[in-house]
Amino acid sequence: MLPAVWFRQFAIVIIVVLGVATVLQARVVQDTAEAVRNSMRFDVSWIGAHGRIEAAQLEAYLARYAAMRRPADAERAELFYQILLGRLDSWNVGGYREFLASSPESRKAYDELLRLLESIEADMSDLENAGSITALLDTLEPVGTIIETIGAEATNSAVNRAAEIRQTLTDQQTIQHYLLVTALISAGIMLIVSAFQNRTLRRAHRDAGQAADKFAYLAHHDPLTGLPNRTAFSDADQPAASDGHQTAVIVIDLDGFKLINDTWGHIFGDKLLIAAARRLEEVISTGSGNVVARLGGDEFAALLRLRDEAEAEALANRALEALRQPFEIDGSSVTISATAGVATTASVMQNARGLLADADLAQSEAKARRKGSVAIYDQSLREMVERRLTLENDMRRAIARGEITPHYQIQVDIGTGAVVGVEALARWHHSQLGPIAPAEFIPIAEASGQIVDIGKHMIARACRDALRLPPEVQVAVNLSVIQIMQGEVMEATADALMAAGLPPERLKLEVTESVMMADTKQPIAVLSELRYLGVSLALDDFGTGYSSLSYLTKFHWDEIKLDRVFVQNLDTDSVGRSVIEAVLILARKTGAKVVAEGVETREQLDLLRDTGCDIGQGYFIGRPVPIDVVCAQIRDINPSQPAGSYSTDQPGEGKRPSR
Repeated sequence: MLPAVWFRQFAIVIIVVLGVATVLQARVVQDTAEAVRNSMRFDVSWIGAHGRIEAAQLEAYLARYAAMRRPADAERAELFYQILLGRLDSWNVGGYREFLASSPESRKAYDELLRLLESIEADMSDLENAGSITALLDTLEPVGTIIETIGAEATNSAVNRAAEIRQTLTDQQTIQHYLLVTALISAGIMLIVSAFQNRTLRRAHRDAGQAADKFAYLAHHDPLTGLPNRTAFSDADQPAASDGHQTAVIVIDLDGFKLINDTWGHIFGDKLLIAAARRLEEVISTGSGNVVARLGGDEFAALLRLRDEAEAEALANRALEALRQPFEIDGSSVTISATAGVATTASVMQNARGLLADADLAQSEAKARRKGSVAIYDQSLREMVERRLTLENDMRRAIARGEITPHYQIQVDIGTGAVVGVEALARWHHSQLGPIAPAEFIPIAEASGQIVDIGKHMIARACRDALRLPPEVQVAVNLSVIQIMQGEVMEATADALMAAGLPPERLKLEVTESVMMADTKQPIAVLSELRYLGVSLALDDFGTGYSSLSYLTKFHWDEIKLDRVFVQNLDTDSVGRSVIEAVLILARKTGAKVVAEGVETREQLDLLRDTGCDIGQGYFIGRPVPIDVVCAQIRDINPSQPAGSYSTDQPGEGKRPSR
């Protein structure tokens, strides 16, 4: 009996000792953690260093703008001014705010710095109309000194704080050492803990099993919609394709979801995705091994067993129709469309992953063709993609191999018949595939960014070839949206002119309305630099974009090229003729010449002459040909050219290939 009483008393003493040690250890751990957190806080002196760099950048660009008056320097100065203001706002939060609160002198300097920068906000917002730039520079002169003063004080504060934290950690480590000794002495607590060990292990095993089940679910399901995810879809067992049935995969992508997400917010967008998932589950039954999954973003997929391809297409159309119905979310009604791709197979050898790739390819084709539609996969789509990849890879070496060269199409004065210009059009003769149509390789070049290299090559070749033409004949080269937006065309053009020794007025650069529609500010800045260089500028494909007439007032064009759609039915379309006449009137007022593209018949040419159009271009006048051939054409036409007679191919054989 006594041993039992002693054991209980001993156990109570051990428990009390461990309890006290545990409390002390918890307090020490808390203090240590707090010290560690303090030691890991963002160094306030580092924050201030960036303010000095941004102030220096602001003064540098402002000084450059004062010296050279370049708009780009003004924009950069305004940008670094806003960044510096944002930097000062960041000083007023977190650790830096605590530092400022602890240092009245630094706080006073900060307030003075903020007041100084805010005093010039109006001038910095509109530098072109601001007062003296020198006065602004004088105002900004003390900014760097103030920032350095605050930074020096911040560094001293950080050093002192670090010393305090080191001392705190040393003290806590000493206490932890004594607690560890106490814990070792009290190891007898294991006699008590062992009684509960088995129960603890059983509980841990149960919790681990639940966690494993949860992780397995999350690994194969979308946490937002609860649908299977891409991994589960790819690993899904293919429904048995028997009794004449086929396995089908439908890929559905929501159209315009990003716009809704950006407009209404991500929470609203998440609710829309959940609602869309529920509708798809209603339309596409998940029984009989069918799977409806969210692949990611706004893309869904279904793995099904159906009778044939027609049933899969019909089911896809029903799903799109269901998604087109308005969604009521948070009291708001929103409508969205979707595009689908379908792939089917009767083979048990093709898995869901392979069908998914085919259906995704079909969906991409449907979206490119017409959003809101359904496309069925066939082998030609795969061949098209493989050909596109081949062309994209071979294009990187095509220029060096001399496979991409300019062909020239003559432009004539409609009144006199004389050749006044040629347009350089890129042509690719592949070493293995033969001629590649511009309509095929130009979009690939634009999508891959290689259009920039092709554009440089075309400008350089055109400048060299222009030296073989009569001095009164201009050579025109097309510029793409990417060339304009990257801003390298000015340097490429200047280098090409200098290398060839061609007078700038002999070169004409053509831009389409799509360039102006993308962003008027950037294109106009680039075009203004090109005009300063001395080259002529033409607005190409005029009349195919939105608000076309507004572009005539945004920039002074040397030429306006009417799109071929106005010329094709000129003999029967009185409205098209009226449009041409209206453009001619506007062009006369701006001093621009009007070029009609797509002239394919004598009747069209005569009607254009009657309207007073200046220049004609098209297959009736001349096809795109190599430089040697176009030189011969010009020699035949220009020396004794009577009005109205032209060197022609067979009229109406087709349209000029796209660029």
